[in-house]
Amino acid sequence: MKRNIVLVSIAAAFLLSCSSRQQADISFNVFTEGLIDDISADGWLEEYLSRQKSGMTGNPGSMSYPYTSDLWVGDIPRNKEGQGEDWWRYEQTAYYTDGLLRLGYILDDESLIQKGEAGVEYTMSHAAEDGRLPHGTFASSSLWPMSVFFRAIQAYCEVNGDGDVPQKLARHYKTYGMDDFKNGRNIMGLEGMLWAYGKTGDRELLDMAVEAWNAGNYPGLTPEACAADTIPNMHGVTFNEELKLPVLLYAYTGDIRYLDLARNASGNMVRDHLLPDGVNSSAEFLVGNGNVINSHETCDIADMTWTLGYFLMATGEAEWADMIEKAVFNAAPGAVTKDFKSLQYFSSVNQVIATGNSNHNRFYHGSTWMAYRPIHQTECCAGNVHRIMPNYVSRMWMRGRNGEIVAALYGPSEVGFHLDDGTYCRIVEETSYPFSDSIDFVFEPEKASRLSFVFRIPGWCTGAGILINGKPYKAKHEQSGYVTVTRKFHPGDRITLLMDMPVELRTAENQGVYVERGPIVYSYAVPQTLEEDTARHGNMYGKTVDIPGFPCWNITPSGPWNYALCTSGDSAPEFIRTEPEGYPYDDGNVNMRIRVPVRQIDWSLVDGRFTPPLPAPGEVKAVTDSTEFIELVPYGSTELRVTVFPEIASGD
Repeated sequence: MKRNIVLVSIAAAFLLSCSSRQQADISFNVFTEGLIDDISADGWLEEYLSRQKSGMTGNPGSMSYPYTSDLWVGDIPRNKEGQGEDWWRYEQTAYYTDGLLRLGYILDDESLIQKGEAGVEYTMSHAAEDGRLPHGTFASSSLWPMSVFFRAIQAYCEVNGDGDVPQKLARHYKTYGMDDFKNGRNIMGLEGMLWAYGKTGDRELLDMAVEAWNAGNYPGLTPEACAADTIPNMHGVTFNEELKLPVLLYAYTGDIRYLDLARNASGNMVRDHLLPDGVNSSAEFLVGNGNVINSHETCDIADMTWTLGYFLMATGEAEWADMIEKAVFNAAPGAVTKDFKSLQYFSSVNQVIATGNSNHNRFYHGSTWMAYRPIHQTECCAGNVHRIMPNYVSRMWMRGRNGEIVAALYGPSEVGFHLDDGTYCRIVEETSYPFSDSIDFVFEPEKASRLSFVFRIPGWCTGAGILINGKPYKAKHEQSGYVTVTRKFHPGDRITLLMDMPVELRTAENQGVYVERGPIVYSYAVPQTLEEDTARHGNMYGKTVDIPGFPCWNITPSGPWNYALCTSGDSAPEFIRTEPEGYPYDDGNVNMRIRVPVRQIDWSLVDGRFTPPLPAPGEVKAVTDSTEFIELVPYGSTELRVTVFPEIASGD
């Protein structure tokens, strides 16, 4: 049983009279997070998280420096003079702390919890005289690492109660001056500053946040840039982080201007940079979506989906949940090996080779940056990768403005909560979604109770059926894409959501075509050979894997991949469902495949070691006379893959 369930009866009066109620009064959000310790993952989600624990998250020695340090319990020494800025190692370990702490809460794993909470408690108890956090020799001129670490503090408070943390954070943020926001990503302090305002009601924090953001005296996504209709051109991770700020200002002021600016900036990103796997290009700057081999950092998967969560909470609109799911179900597992023992720094929708010298992006071209490795030259992605799925699970279930329980994001899970009269209720989400097209919500209240339940009709769904205890239910579909059912629920009551998931052929910016079904993007899994990369790459600054069983990989193609998709003729993509047992992202356990007609074309590696761009439409040349068929699998089950195909006419 989760720890806060045990404590809730003791703490209920305190929480209702203090900051949790104040937060609800101040925030204009439609949905509110904060149920992390009430949520459990089941099915494939639990397996993913368990592999995180047995993989890199639970074995920081696999990632080497700086994850072998004591994290935020004291100083982190440099491993080599000149390796990165002074703040890098604190940013990187802040990412990791947030991920491992949320993972611990979801899995109810005390070893992970203790490790993460130690850093939070040390940091909150070591303020400087003026209140600035953290205090000590590891404090740096950059305020950005503390902005990252705030998210671990936020998770800590969701589970343990706020205590005096909001007041300490308020004192910390009041040490900021307007000039501080001019440097680097310091403006990101507004995320924690607004949270502290929501908890304390200290108007000075809100006024400071409004003034700092509207001044626009910081690099990146200023109000002017948000309002523009031009192509965003900046560091990709910074864009994804800063995109949340106008949404948060809307959430705490109710001023629709901020939401309009956020929507416009997000629309520009989608138009100009969004890739087929659901994440914007970023290598490391936004590099557009005009070339399907443009990549994104693994950091972008974590930061974009976290930011979109704020869009979802502020608006209650299903489109943001759809975007989060697409990125989490495709880009996230596609950037790691399925045992969660290595990751890519750069990941691409088309990548037919992944070795220590195959990076096809301009940034560090020809280096290790696209290889699956537990250690990388720059350590940020090796820290941020731990946040993606725990963040997702922690926001699967939320509360509505009037206390409704909200199934905000989908997957096998369960949540426990108390109704206004103190009755405890559990909802079990029985599904293998997105590997199935149906979801059962099973209600288990202690006694028959009236409650409001909110759930989503995804935007890609061409038709939905709703059953209550097996009988059709005609719901009023709200404009947001969410449906509310209010009724007396008895133990064992069941709401079933049935979703049409048609196979769709999409065009990638006039370059080629790819296949989707529901939230899943489909790829051809290139036959591959894995060989351990034992080379001592000079760009690793002497870092090595400290424990066995976490190899660095050179993955090369061992079979044909040079296919063009036949989009004319009578052979349409054919959906094939099987019923294997096991983790659905593992090779051999994939239960959904799509059979497509293809022809081999003249298309090969560039210089024998780089994934090539798609040939121009007029340059697609077949090397076979007849059509053959291949099977596509969910994107996340691949390492080497072709996702976007050139088009060609069918052969004889």
